[in-house]
Amino acid sequence: MSSMENKEKTTEQLKEDLRKTREEVAIQKWGIKKTLGGMKVLVKELIQKEKEVREASAKDEAILASIGDGLVAVDKDGNIMFMNRAAEKMLGLETRQLVGKPFSEAWKVFDEKGNQIPETERPITVALLGVITTTTTGPTYYYVRKDKTKFPVAIKVTPIVIDNKIIGAIDVFRDITKEREIDRAKSEFVSLASHQLKTPPTAIKLLAERLLGDKMGTLTEKQKRYLNDIHSENQRSIELVNALLNVSRIEMGAFTIQLNEKNICAVVQSVLYELKSVIDKRQLRIEEVYQNKSITVPIDEALFRMVINNLVMNAVNYTADGGTITVECKEMNKGQALGEKFLAENSFVVVISDTGYGIPKMQQDKLFTKFFRADNAREKHTDGTGLGLYIVKSILDNSGGSIWFTSEENKGTTFYVAIPMTGMKAKIGKKELVDM
Repeated sequence: MSSMENKEKTTEQLKEDLRKTREEVAIQKWGIKKTLGGMKVLVKELIQKEKEVREASAKDEAILASIGDGLVAVDKDGNIMFMNRAAEKMLGLETRQLVGKPFSEAWKVFDEKGNQIPETERPITVALLGVITTTTTGPTYYYVRKDKTKFPVAIKVTPIVIDNKIIGAIDVFRDITKEREIDRAKSEFVSLASHQLKTPPTAIKLLAERLLGDKMGTLTEKQKRYLNDIHSENQRSIELVNALLNVSRIEMGAFTIQLNEKNICAVVQSVLYELKSVIDKRQLRIEEVYQNKSITVPIDEALFRMVINNLVMNAVNYTADGGTITVECKEMNKGQALGEKFLAENSFVVVISDTGYGIPKMQQDKLFTKFFRADNAREKHTDGTGLGLYIVKSILDNSGGSIWFTSEENKGTTFYVAIPMTGMKAKIGKKELVDM
């Protein structure tokens, strides 16, 4: 093959290669153009999503900011992430000054007596440790403003949980100064009215008992039945009036707590003995467990008896005939688990459990509030006042004790009462609580 032919062949090959290259370039350009088009669409979508997220976030922040209650969000370490305007106003603080700082440094918390609540016992700390929701229902907490003034608050703290991990907590609180003033006025009215209402039922009771005792002549069986009904209904009226008196004295802080060394087990046994006829009438089985019958603790016996009586009667009223009530008394050390709680100090504990109707889960956070009765309880027992458990918790809160419970509907309820081994706290008041 001549050199000319080789040159022509090479030229043709180069042309062919160039053509293929151009085709490949064209294909690549088309691919790049298509990719760029897709990227533009993707970028546009991302920009739109970012805008939507920003708008949603701004909307959420605006909603949180406008809530009338104070709201503070903290991370898992207790550092402040967000405060709404209501919280800033109530505390006299600014979010920008506090973001990233521990909540414990932002404001202090005190109890009714002016004692500062330790960081470990504050509701936010409790929530971060894994409690689903903690709400203050006992002694009122006081938050402290920047100017050092205090104000009473109602608090509800809920942990923030993602993938079963606690990543923070939200503290919602409100100033209840005006509410307490209204409640105090109501309590004073109830106290006055109860005093006036107490006299007629007491007279009716005495007269009915005299008639039933054949002191006024012999009665027919029909007359006795009617008088027994009158006596029973009148007794309910007396119990309600006494309960209202106790509530008013509790809320006005006007009741006294007088301490004496007492054998708690013996007191519990005495209460159960007094209730034996009621328990037997319902064909209920009582199981008593006493770990140490010789321990004595400074208590107000009358108040403690009121606590145990109410809790046992609660079990009696809301347990079906033939069920079982278990009463256990024991000494326990600080840090030991009891129910869903750890003891804060060495305590003497009374555990009262039943095989009754239980408390619906959705209503359990209301159990210790005034006039509350669970829906299933209303169906089974119509005579309750809805004040017994409120009074029990108030007595224990004011005397340094504590109470909590576990419950499952249709399986039963267990109440835990803890009295520090150092005893109840004495209190000077104008009145004593009356036996219900």
